[in-house]
Amino acid sequence: MRIALLAAGVFGVAFVVHWSWWRVQIPSRQSAVLLCILFATLCGWMVTSAIVPDSFLAPRTIWELIHVSIFHVALGLAYVVAYSAIEHRSPSMTALTFVADSGDDGRLITEVRGIIEADSPVEIRLTAMLREGMIVEEGGNFCLTAKGRAWAIVLSRWRQLLGLPPGG
Repeated sequence: MRIALLAAGVFGVAFVVHWSWWRVQIPSRQSAVLLCILFATLCGWMVTSAIVPDSFLAPRTIWELIHVSIFHVALGLAYVVAYSAIEHRSPSMTALTFVADSGDDGRLITEVRGIIEADSPVEIRLTAMLREGMIVEEGGNFCLTAKGRAWAIVLSRWRQLLGLPPGG
C-alpha cells in the first residue's frame, strides 16, 4: 500500500503542476511540456528522496524506487496519450456547444456544418504537426522533416512489431 500511495502522490504532484500551469497559460507544445512536467516531477521526487532519505516520502529500498518510477512512467505516458485525444473538442461536442450557444433560436444546418468543417480534427492535427516541426509545407505539398521522418520510421517499425498492416 505504501508504494501505491507514493506512486499516486508523485503523479498527483505532476498533475497539480500541469493543471496549475494550464490555468495560467496553455503552452503551444502541450504534449512536450506535459512530458517535461511528468519526468521533472519524478526526478524531483528522486532528488528529494536522496537529500532527505528518512522522510516518509522517500523510498525505503531500491525496489520501492523502481516500482514507483515504473508506475509513474507508465501512468504518465498513458496520460499523455489520453490527453492528446482530448486536447481538442470532438466534432460532436463542437456542434452541440455551437447549437446550445444560440439558445432557443437554434442554428441553421449550414452554420452547424460550417463550424464542424472549420474545426476539423484532421486540420487541427496538421496544424499541430506543422507547429511541432514534423512536417513543412512546400509548393502546396506537405513534406516530412527529419523529425517527422524519424517518428514515421519508429511508428512504422512499431506497427510491424505488433503485426499490424502498414498505414495509419
